[in-house]
Amino acid sequence: MFAWVKATIALVLLGAPEVRSLGDRQAWVQPSPNPGAPALVVLHASASSAGQIERLTGFSELEDKPNILYPEAVESGWNDGRPDAFPPHGGQDDVAFVDQCLELAVTQYKADPKKLYVVGFDTGGDLALLCGQRLPRLAGVASVMGGLSPALGAPSSTPLLTVASEADPCFPFQGGNIRYFGGRARGQILASDELMRRWTGQIQPTAVEGTKENWGPKAIRYRLKSAGHLWPGTEAPVSEQMFGPLAHDFKATQVIWDFFKALP
Repeated sequence: MFAWVKATIALVLLGAPEVRSLGDRQAWVQPSPNPGAPALVVLHASASSAGQIERLTGFSELEDKPNILYPEAVESGWNDGRPDAFPPHGGQDDVAFVDQCLELAVTQYKADPKKLYVVGFDTGGDLALLCGQRLPRLAGVASVMGGLSPALGAPSSTPLLTVASEADPCFPFQGGNIRYFGGRARGQILASDELMRRWTGQIQPTAVEGTKENWGPKAIRYRLKSAGHLWPGTEAPVSEQMFGPLAHDFKATQVIWDFFKALP
């Protein structure tokens, strides 16, 4: 059964996500039935939506039932801090918006304030990384097929998990210009190795096991070889012709959640 069908059944059983307004912005919220559960903010890709990332990732199906928030970007685009982004970002402060979502989870849904996490895909992954640098309350962040501007790469004590592919046709593993379908440059990102070096202060991984690389005690990168620019392990409909091969044998959603749960 496709993940998006299972997710629909799960949402019927748990109740459809609440659409909450935060000023002039909004987020889908899947509250946990358990007081003191963790909170997870899930950031969608460029030109995508909260509903699409919910179906794509399947986080709503997690057995642990954390509080899950799916924010909506302004005109489907995040201000992820890239000064050379195209089309140009608006003036909105999306780090502050993510922080609003976290505050909502703590104050109204009774989430554990010591277990707040952010994960994103594509430019949502860019914003997750930026939040990891600027929001001290975060207990961990994860970025899938995302990156960070050379202007923003800096050390961070926030625990990090990244998923990157050497064959990503949109976000180059070796750094440089983001491009979709061979079109014009959308702004630059650091090489994946350089991102890990700057974040952790490590020159290279401290341990490697298959695709998993430990970069010190609180940072992990999964280095995929041939995966395209897609959420690994999804069963939702995706276009491999447009974005490259889907990594069927790597379940990013569960790997990320297991990483967050294992953090102190």
